[in-house]
Amino acid sequence: MNFPTSGDSFESAYSGNGAVDEQNLGFSFGIMHQAMEHEDNVMPDEYQRPPPYNPFIPQDDQNSSPSSNEHRSVDNGDDASKSRKKPPPPRPPPPRSTKSKEEDVVQKLKVNKVRWFYKDDSNKKWVPFIGYDSCQLEWKYRKIHYEQGEVGEVDAERVLVRGGLYEVDILEKKCLSLYWSDEKVDVMRGTWFYYANSEPLEEGIATQIETEHFAEFGGQKITEETQPKKGPKQVLKQLRFRDQHVDWNSIRDVFIYSNSTSSRIARSIGTTIGFSKASTSGYRIVRGYHEEASLDDKPPPISHLVFVVHGVGQIMDRSSIIKSCSDLRKGADKTINKHFPDLTGPACTKRIEYLPVEWRSSLSLDSGVVSAITPQKLKGLRHVLNSTGMDILYYTSPLYRSEIVKGLHLQLCRLYSLFCSRNPGFEPNGGKVSIFAHSLGSVIVYDILTGWNPIHLYDQYLNHEQGSHPDLDSVSDHHQELATELNEARKKVAELEDKLLATNQVAVSIKSPKLDFQIDSFFCVGSPLAVFLVMRGYRAQGNGSISHIIPKSICKRIFNIYHPADPVAYRLEPLMLKHYSTINPLHIHRADSPKQTPYDQMKATAFPTSRASPEELTSTDTGSSNQGSPPSGASANTVVDKKKDRTTLLLTS
Repeated sequence: MNFPTSGDSFESAYSGNGAVDEQNLGFSFGIMHQAMEHEDNVMPDEYQRPPPYNPFIPQDDQNSSPSSNEHRSVDNGDDASKSRKKPPPPRPPPPRSTKSKEEDVVQKLKVNKVRWFYKDDSNKKWVPFIGYDSCQLEWKYRKIHYEQGEVGEVDAERVLVRGGLYEVDILEKKCLSLYWSDEKVDVMRGTWFYYANSEPLEEGIATQIETEHFAEFGGQKITEETQPKKGPKQVLKQLRFRDQHVDWNSIRDVFIYSNSTSSRIARSIGTTIGFSKASTSGYRIVRGYHEEASLDDKPPPISHLVFVVHGVGQIMDRSSIIKSCSDLRKGADKTINKHFPDLTGPACTKRIEYLPVEWRSSLSLDSGVVSAITPQKLKGLRHVLNSTGMDILYYTSPLYRSEIVKGLHLQLCRLYSLFCSRNPGFEPNGGKVSIFAHSLGSVIVYDILTGWNPIHLYDQYLNHEQGSHPDLDSVSDHHQELATELNEARKKVAELEDKLLATNQVAVSIKSPKLDFQIDSFFCVGSPLAVFLVMRGYRAQGNGSISHIIPKSICKRIFNIYHPADPVAYRLEPLMLKHYSTINPLHIHRADSPKQTPYDQMKATAFPTSRASPEELTSTDTGSSNQGSPPSGASANTVVDKKKDRTTLLLTS
């Protein structure tokens, strides 16, 4: 029987790169079957299995089989000795294990292998604390439970976590917000975890598993798995709970099973057909978190504190400012990680923190009288108006304005005092403080910073009226004596007022509160501050300075950020220079914008000359691509344009 002498049949089934050709594969198997029926049962060279790959032998030598080498030796004679394989060099010794002898023995869990978690209210999932927080919590936990005996005898101090914004009560297993109320989440100590996703087991179950595991295997050496991978495995120990049970197949292989009817049926069917119990309905669990906690895993100290103040409408949802502040914090962190990586590295020593300031809920104001006089028709709409627009009426009222100002001032000072007590190195290291205020909140903050009070307008009116009355010049000669007495009486009243004010009896009642800290930057977001200033008589001075609005000794920089479609927001820069009303605002770059021209290099552009009236200027599309370079100064106006999904900025002096 003749066989092909070349590798045609092999090449017909396999391509040059080793891929299988399905069309010729059946023909190749037929040739091999004929070869096996040969009387000598000798398979030709081209059908021999190639030798295994050896990295120490050249590839050309590996492609040749032993039989082909012998065949070439017959044809080539002396060349056979040259084609003999050289013995491979000895393999290098395996690397030494970095594990210590203590890690090969079952012992008590170390602090860095235990991980603490808190429950996220948004998705109800357990979120691990960072390494530094987890170590602090575990040390405190062990100090309470192991070193000081009974828990009831211990006055447990709470532990600061999550960048200093929260504190954990070890005894109650609760994580509480430090600077705002109404936020309390559960905390859990994790010792055993699901192998697939590192989710922690319920703390009560994990504690029992840990106790039984250490009692059974404590001090024993951890060895590799020797049991078969398929089929039933020996159960060294079993721990049963109400709805589930745990099997130890070895020190390392621990599985947890559900006791539900469906799970028992699945295990019964699986073991009947030869599958292991763990492969049917079990979940492997491991001891200790997959990532060791490290004290180096902690945020840098806070170097800049930003208070976030809400505006109108907070009475409708007290938690909205907390969520808005959290979104602002997350957005800022995302932008810093992308554009300022140096501020996120382990060597960074600076960090910005945002604290919400909720001032509305603590005020009593009219004590519900407005709600009592509200008609029942259109109740929903009236409730919205009472909860939003009514705050502006309250603030413009001489009766309630002082209560609002004092309420916000009290919250700012309280939060700052609490923050400094929790961060004692903030002030000695030159920490900065800024305020980010929205809507009416920016007006209240401005009045607190500058000390403005409506009584000042009344004083100006009195000073004006204390001058000579124009009608007194036209009185008859025989009434001049009465006019002179009236002028003398006015002067006497002014002297008495000065003496009374000197005793500080009246001045105390109208004295504006002052903050306990210096403001670095003041951000007005969607602010009506400009129109409030106009109502108070502020006008552009013509020198391009902002000192007549807010002195730099009070605040270094002021930013006015607004959306062109916001009916409450107004431009601030025309109160510094009148011609700014004819200049286009600048677009702030998006954080993900590929090309970002520096603001000091942008060219200023004016509105079209055809739009001459103020009404037409206010209707100008401020979301255009025109940009302008700002003069040197410390104020900024920002506009957000939804149509073009952009934000605009106008820096002013």
